[in-house]
Amino acid sequence: MPKSTTEVATLPLKAGSEIGNPDNQAAAVLKDCCDTIAQQDGFQQMQIGTQVENPGLMQMMIDWDSKAHHETFMNSDIYSAFLKRFGTIMDADPIIAHADFQPDGGVNSALGAPVTEVATFYFDGAPPSDAQENAKKIIGTIQKDAPDSGLSGWAYGITHEEIEKDGVKGKGGVLLVGWPSVEAHVEFRNTEVFKNNIDLLSKEVKGAEVHHVAFMNVVAGV
Repeated sequence: MPKSTTEVATLPLKAGSEIGNPDNQAAAVLKDCCDTIAQQDGFQQMQIGTQVENPGLMQMMIDWDSKAHHETFMNSDIYSAFLKRFGTIMDADPIIAHADFQPDGGVNSALGAPVTEVATFYFDGAPPSDAQENAKKIIGTIQKDAPDSGLSGWAYGITHEEIEKDGVKGKGGVLLVGWPSVEAHVEFRNTEVFKNNIDLLSKEVKGAEVHHVAFMNVVAGV
């Protein structure tokens, strides 16, 4: 698979939208929209799920050959109808950013776990220049010093766009980590390995948001 840029989208769902229930209208709308996305030039793959902590928020991770390919779709003649159709199950506008994740293959490993931690870090202006390297260091330390933590894959990317939370605005960092369960992640956060190394991730961070998603791979047309 070629290098990719990942669209990270959060979509507030209307009450009663059960995207995992084939008998629910929201599932049919989502399928139609996913089929449309999959037909676009530069599309690679997508994973979708709802947040464990707030099932009313749907998370989409869509890999494109580049951010420009997604923008071409957004500027196309069909996009207005696509957005109108998608809007029938959304309660508010989606929040969309793009990131180039590392290491190669990390996104698939993290999103293929039973549950994925999605952590977004907010900075004034931009992350420090060593943010990517520090993410790699803390993951390496976990794998070395806590081999039974359950961590099964990871990826870190810096957003193309500026993102904002509580007055903090700048390019952000997004960390994806695969875990066997939410409980396994919570248990790991209570360990000395986590407490002694979290500073690597929190350098210059002005705000953070963490949630979990059980992603499913979307096979368009099925």
